[in-house]
Amino acid sequence: MQLGSRFVVTNDRTLRTKAMLLGVALTAALAIPLTASAGKNTASWIVLNGGGGEGLAPAAQPALGSTVTFSVGYPSNVNNPRVEVLCYQAGELVFGMAGAPYEEFQLGGGGSIWKDRGGPADCVANLYFFSWKRNTPTSTTLASTSFAAGG
Repeated sequence: MQLGSRFVVTNDRTLRTKAMLLGVALTAALAIPLTASAGKNTASWIVLNGGGGEGLAPAAQPALGSTVTFSVGYPSNVNNPRVEVLCYQAGELVFGMAGAPYEEFQLGGGGSIWKDRGGPADCVANLYFFSWKRNTPTSTTLASTSFAAGG
């Protein structure tokens, strides 16, 4: 009878140990994917910075010839994010420029339809990245912001 009792006690301890190990393993299994995806689901954003650049006062409206910069946020798994600035007059694209998020963008650039015409424009800045899908290059827009620029 003692042998049976001892077996039950040993079995009970073994069962508790197995349950504890299973709990630790499940906790680790759930924690690893959550840690690995941390930052991947971060919301993307882009904001026009308040000023700076040649002749642009801190709170001034961006204008043709001035430079603009952006603050951005994006998931950590995005490689080589880019910003493109596109400006339109009456729905026609008159200026476009792309670069790294930390770059300054001179509105109108060195030469563009907008620079030749002058006048105000409606601009959009897109935060995006390039990737490959089925051997085809694609771009994915993460976030956008719009702003008016004087002429």
